[in-house]
Amino acid sequence: MRTRDEAGESLIEIVIALVILGAVVSAMLATIATSATSSKGHRDLVTADAALRNYAEATKSAVRTSCTSSGATYTVSYTAPSGLGVSPVPSTSQPCPSTTSVTVVHLQVTLPSGTVKPLDSEVRAP
Repeated sequence: MRTRDEAGESLIEIVIALVILGAVVSAMLATIATSATSSKGHRDLVTADAALRNYAEATKSAVRTSCTSSGATYTVSYTAPSGLGVSPVPSTSQPCPSTTSVTVVHLQVTLPSGTVKPLDSEVRAP
């Protein structure tokens, strides 16, 4: 007759252990996938924010250098980071703002995911 010390593991104990291990591994993989997705989304937003600010500075610089006479136009020279779309499109001629008012330029960047991030920039004539 076998004693309890010599009995090994029963099938039900092994199945329960495998289910618990499977749940733990699945939870860990889901956590890693969520972290990677969130990290990419955050990186895209930070890149878009930097692109918007650089584009706004390029716009202000173009106004300062080109808008020296009335009726003049300015052209923004800006190259967006790869994968981002910017609007208004750089290198298109825009009318200079008047010397008595502030012109608000509506800039936006389209992320690779299709999300649009806007920025309004006030532009004054020099």
